[in-house]
Amino acid sequence: MPCNFYYAKSGQYTDYKLPGAIVKVSADGKMRDIVCTGLRTPNGMGIFPDGRLTVSDNQGTWMPASKINLVRPGGFYGYVQNQASSAWSPDGGKIDIKTIVPPKTFDQPLIWMPQEVDNCSGGQVFVDDKRFGPLAGRLLHTSYGQGHLFYLMMQEVDGLTQAALVKFPQDFGSGIMRGRANPNDGQLYVAGLNGWNDNGRGGLADGGIYRVRYTGQPLRMISNREVHPSELRIAFNFALDPTAATKVNSVTAEQWNYKWTSNYGSDAYHPETGEVGKQVLTIAGAKLSDNWKTLTVHVPQLRPVDLLHLRLNLADAEGATFSDELYWTIHAIPKK
Repeated sequence: MPCNFYYAKSGQYTDYKLPGAIVKVSADGKMRDIVCTGLRTPNGMGIFPDGRLTVSDNQGTWMPASKINLVRPGGFYGYVQNQASSAWSPDGGKIDIKTIVPPKTFDQPLIWMPQEVDNCSGGQVFVDDKRFGPLAGRLLHTSYGQGHLFYLMMQEVDGLTQAALVKFPQDFGSGIMRGRANPNDGQLYVAGLNGWNDNGRGGLADGGIYRVRYTGQPLRMISNREVHPSELRIAFNFALDPTAATKVNSVTAEQWNYKWTSNYGSDAYHPETGEVGKQVLTIAGAKLSDNWKTLTVHVPQLRPVDLLHLRLNLADAEGATFSDELYWTIHAIPKK
């Protein structure tokens, strides 16, 4: 069966009329199709084993924050080509930007990411090799601006796919953009550079290639999470200490929304008042499952939001401390 070639094209700062797109090229090179549009400055793609594509984008004009999109054929992902500057104009000035009318809505991403988490996104990679250990079978995401690697956990509700992401504990020496699974050893290799890093993590090297490998040693991690009415359910691959898990201060959370405008990026907005600022959530209680591996957190103010930031300060069943955090986009909450 012939394979197609896909690439992501920037919509801003390119002298061509197409406002940012994923393009499919046939195996014989004779056919070119537009898969989706509305990309501002994508810097990397990914693909699931079933053929679904992902693409990241970066904060800027018409882009409230960095994000990862799950691509829908015919989808529109937010960038509108109606801005210009003294140094650049769409299609070299051939397009009359005053006549472009922005759409009312756009396809929402898998997840939004604040600048301090990923100010410049790279591509995604799916590692589906058991030799990679407990992180096998997950979509991974690279950050060019921060030099960090993340894994995603997804949930589909009413046809909408939403995700949370968790950062790997390693800090890479350079920004990373591309990742590939090596079929010879089953491990992940990532590469990147530091050609542009405005507001990113300081001190990153000009470039690097890194191997991320599973050592075979136990890895304590968040293995899954789901949103339910007034509840966040977080699963772990190890048993928690029941006393630490149910303490009032073991879990803290805040949430906020972004505004989609022609401005460069967006402030964080309180989901209830609409004012600039984040909403600190009340944690009404927490309950641990019988096997001590799933923590259900009761959050009365839970609602669909662009981002929910959850911090966990827990301990395992042997008393060793465990701290982690999730960034979580919630498009919909199941009715039950």
